[in-house]
Amino acid sequence: MQKSMMLAALLLAVGCQRGVDQPAKEKGVTKAAKEGGRADAIDRAPAIPQIIAPDDLKSPPVDALKTASGLMVKKLNAKADGPTPSGNDTVMVQYTVWKETGETVFSSIGRGQAVPVALSGASPGFAEALQLLHKGEKARLWVPAGLGEKSGPTANIATVYDVEVVDVQFAPKVPADVAEPSASAKTSVMGTKYEILKPGSGDVARAFDNVTFNYTVWEANGKMMDSSETRNRPATAPPLKMPPGLAEMLTMMSTGQRVRFWLPADQVGASSDMKGNLCFEVEVVSVAKAANLPPATPTDVKAPPANAKKTPKGVAYRLIKAGKGGAKPGPTDSVTINFTGWTTEGRIFDSSLVSGAPATFSLRGVIAGWVDGIPLLSIGDTMRFWIPAELAYKGSPNKPQGMVVFDIELLDFKPNGAGDSGDAPNAGEH
Repeated sequence: MQKSMMLAALLLAVGCQRGVDQPAKEKGVTKAAKEGGRADAIDRAPAIPQIIAPDDLKSPPVDALKTASGLMVKKLNAKADGPTPSGNDTVMVQYTVWKETGETVFSSIGRGQAVPVALSGASPGFAEALQLLHKGEKARLWVPAGLGEKSGPTANIATVYDVEVVDVQFAPKVPADVAEPSASAKTSVMGTKYEILKPGSGDVARAFDNVTFNYTVWEANGKMMDSSETRNRPATAPPLKMPPGLAEMLTMMSTGQRVRFWLPADQVGASSDMKGNLCFEVEVVSVAKAANLPPATPTDVKAPPANAKKTPKGVAYRLIKAGKGGAKPGPTDSVTINFTGWTTEGRIFDSSLVSGAPATFSLRGVIAGWVDGIPLLSIGDTMRFWIPAELAYKGSPNKPQGMVVFDIELLDFKPNGAGDSGDAPNAGEH
């Protein structure tokens, strides 16, 4: 069963890119080894074919531009064609990198296509240099150790690049009010500040519908964290699997509408060291109505009723529908269930009933509240569980915090994880 998309994956896409100086491994022989005629030259050679280094590898020419950071840039051709890229853009480049020893570390030449470099995730020196170049220009760069890569084969050493800018993919413009909402911003029911940038005219999604949307996210300083728009690849997910603030906005917006809004970083799965607000721009592309409706929110979702029982670990439960009785699964068995999960405020955050696909997984890989509660069920039973935060998602990014409520129907089980699919559902990344 495919895991659902999480907002953290969207936001961290830029940070997961491979460093620009980290090549794939290929066999090659160094120029120095060839000239030395050593018998072990191939065994000691670096992993990629070598390209003869420029004569000025260690001594930049006097007419090279030196920036305030210490970067040296020599344009090999001058071609002022359109604007230069900014720090959030993606630049398509062909380039070669050498160490000061003359060893080639990486080269895209001969691969038949340019390499995309997201400037927001590139090393400081490479990002600075590319912002000085126009499309079609070639340059040689002398990058000091402190401006280069922090890991990989060029970590913390000086490097020299030959680079050609093939194309520029310009990122969405940074909003003037990226750090804080303007005075004219509206306020949602949940307290989110937002501005409507473009009206829509199509369907409005329900929490369990699939929404296809484009998005761009900035930090308060204007640095772009991620953007589906620069990749030309919209995201698709039901709002119920998104953090509450984003889910609320997606269920307020009609198809074609574009909205800017601000959400606290710690509420949307950003890294723990990121503080303050993140600025989102989201545009709904389409809404696919779910074929199945989720069950109604339980009337006792806020707290377990007086007649609810409780396990020794603190999971409250009440039988909703009895099956035929019989054997019950053990705490490491593989189970097949239908389930729906709500917060105690009544917000649904996952349901196998909407997709129409029951979930099968081992109880060895789910939240403690499920390990505690599901073994109470016989096949055919449906039980409602009130699971306290410490047995649910306490401290887990992009998960509901506090007590959660599940209706779980046991459809089948197999002893000791036999037939385990190895992949729990979203609610049961439990």
